[in-house]
Amino acid sequence: MPFAVHLDLEPRSAVALATLIEAVERAEAHATTPRRARVAPHLSLAVYDRLVPAAVTVSLQRFAERQPALAIQLASLGLFPGPPAVLFAAPVVSAELLAVHRAYHQATWASGPRCWAHYLPENWVPHVTLGEGLRLAAVPTAVRNAIAAWRPHPAVLHRLSLVRFHPVEVLWSRALAGP
Repeated sequence: MPFAVHLDLEPRSAVALATLIEAVERAEAHATTPRRARVAPHLSLAVYDRLVPAAVTVSLQRFAERQPALAIQLASLGLFPGPPAVLFAAPVVSAELLAVHRAYHQATWASGPRCWAHYLPENWVPHVTLGEGLRLAAVPTAVRNAIAAWRPHPAVLHRLSLVRFHPVEVLWSRALAGP
């Protein structure tokens, strides 16, 4: 099973996405959404095919202790066309967000896991997944539903989590440093 490192949205920020997630669920009964996966809406910093959780948690702990919570602006919707497709909320790609992503990879590089290429610096497309596993036939309805529910809004990334998926299992989690 693969592993991912997430920056989780604080609960108030996550609640603001609930109508969008429900819009995706109405369009695709079998889509994996944060609610169905029982995971907080999040922005993934890295995904790995294999890793030894105990070997990376020391690096994750150090990173979380130094990294303050990060305010972002969810400004648009996006689609990875698949198949299967992924519908997501996209943050404004700020210098600060890119610096946090790069710092994460620098802090964990020595722990040895090999990250999926499209999550590496220079390749990464930051996104908060609203639904994945969308059949192509369901994409127009999911997009139409999400557009009807969409409004840009601020969000705060407040926690670092290591998860194994699918099904999602949180293996380690820690609040980021205060401001």
